[in-house]
Amino acid sequence: MSNVRCNEPPPTATTSIVTKDTEADTGPSIAPVPQQPTVQSSNKGTPCRINNVKGYQNRTNSIIYCPPLLRGNSPKDKCSAIVYFGGDVQDIPEKMESNRDNKNYIKWNLENTALLLRESFPQSHIVVVRPMRMEYSTFSCFDNFVRGNNAGIPDHTPMHYSLQHLEELLINLTKKLTKPMLDQEFLNKLLSASSTKGYGSDVPCKQNNADILQSNIYDNDGQATAEPDDLSELLWWRENLNLDKASLKLIGFSKGCVVLNQFIYEFHYYKTLTPDDSTMMRLVSRISDMYWLDGGHGGGKNTWITSRSLLETLCRLCINVHVHVTPYQIQDDHRPWIRKEEKAFTDLLKRLGASFDRNLYPSEANSTNLYTHFDVLNRFRQHQISLFSQQLHQTVMQQQQQQQGSLVQLTGAGNYGRVVTGPGSDEPPGTDLPGQEEYNTAGGEDEEEEDEEEMGGIGKDEASSLEEGGEDGVGEGEDEDTPMPNVTAMETGDDDQGDSSSSIMHDN
Repeated sequence: MSNVRCNEPPPTATTSIVTKDTEADTGPSIAPVPQQPTVQSSNKGTPCRINNVKGYQNRTNSIIYCPPLLRGNSPKDKCSAIVYFGGDVQDIPEKMESNRDNKNYIKWNLENTALLLRESFPQSHIVVVRPMRMEYSTFSCFDNFVRGNNAGIPDHTPMHYSLQHLEELLINLTKKLTKPMLDQEFLNKLLSASSTKGYGSDVPCKQNNADILQSNIYDNDGQATAEPDDLSELLWWRENLNLDKASLKLIGFSKGCVVLNQFIYEFHYYKTLTPDDSTMMRLVSRISDMYWLDGGHGGGKNTWITSRSLLETLCRLCINVHVHVTPYQIQDDHRPWIRKEEKAFTDLLKRLGASFDRNLYPSEANSTNLYTHFDVLNRFRQHQISLFSQQLHQTVMQQQQQQQGSLVQLTGAGNYGRVVTGPGSDEPPGTDLPGQEEYNTAGGEDEEEEDEEEMGGIGKDEASSLEEGGEDGVGEGEDEDTPMPNVTAMETGDDDQGDSSSSIMHDN
């Protein structure tokens, strides 16, 4: 089959989160959005519903938004966002609960999916785009992104201005989230969405993000405990929020993949048919990854893109392509075209040299029920958390290697201050250089014996006879044909260089 979504409420009353009142304000009292108790686990925060966000021309879509769980490695880290288009049946919890059939899959409502994506990409802003309409409360229709019939089956065209619509949505969503003055209800929603209480140990956490993951703005009664001065810290993610300039990862699940397919048509239009028009290439250049999660719809064709020219354009854009599939779609004998088209899509991308990976999630006895289909979201979450943990581990290892490398350099610089004597050296073992005593290790007689061995068996008496030479270390009985030794800064006798060298070595 395929998959669906809808829209919801706004705000009123004004509170500034920028200025800090000196009056005895204990902060906003937050009444959680009413939820079905069996649906939403409020201990992970409640995603923020933002209705009727304006897009291209007169188009609007409602958005379900979650802020990042974790801060980036540095304040200058580029803002990143996940944009998700869901499938049939998927909707907000109360809509699914009211439908006799869809309530069986209420676990996969759009708000829970937003939280799942937040765990999968803990450093990214989560933007779940709800379809313009839900036909029969089941079929998601993304008319603002791709033309389709009453059941949302797509009719792809070279240009439907879907990329412009996405860009305008992100611009206006940023404006709503970063307004200096937020009305009380909207502020409460953002604070609720910022809650990070209740995340399990399987969600990756770095040490420098512990303050975020451990922060909890609620007490046991679900009431806000944050003081006004803490609001800017709890809403830290607003500081560098700029979704219209963010790095983007686009995800389509089931029916939602038709939006990604339409984007490919428009990539080709801009890149090939209107190469001089660079207006939308700004947005396209910010798309780093596209994810097809068990794509499918009720039509008899065009589930996957199979046109070579379209996929060549996709490859030229250097976008990473990820395919995650289950038996529900690609092993359904009643819809064999899905399997054929998916194979053509993946084979073509491989031959064209795309940055591409494919993950098949088999189920027990390769069952093809709807639970298997939705479970790809869970599998995808586990896959992404594993990748993120590996990236964190690699980052930590690289930092440790860099620290060890700098220590080795410092140690090497420190050892340079010690003159190692040998058969061809001008300086005898006992010669004192400025600051040399700061580098030589205490070794007593054992060290002197080692020095004798290094000098090729020269004994103490012979060494003392060498000391009778001049300040440059040349003895009276030394042959004139003896090659001139290399002169270092320490051996020149120049006080300034000697002092500076010794002081540098001492600092190390």
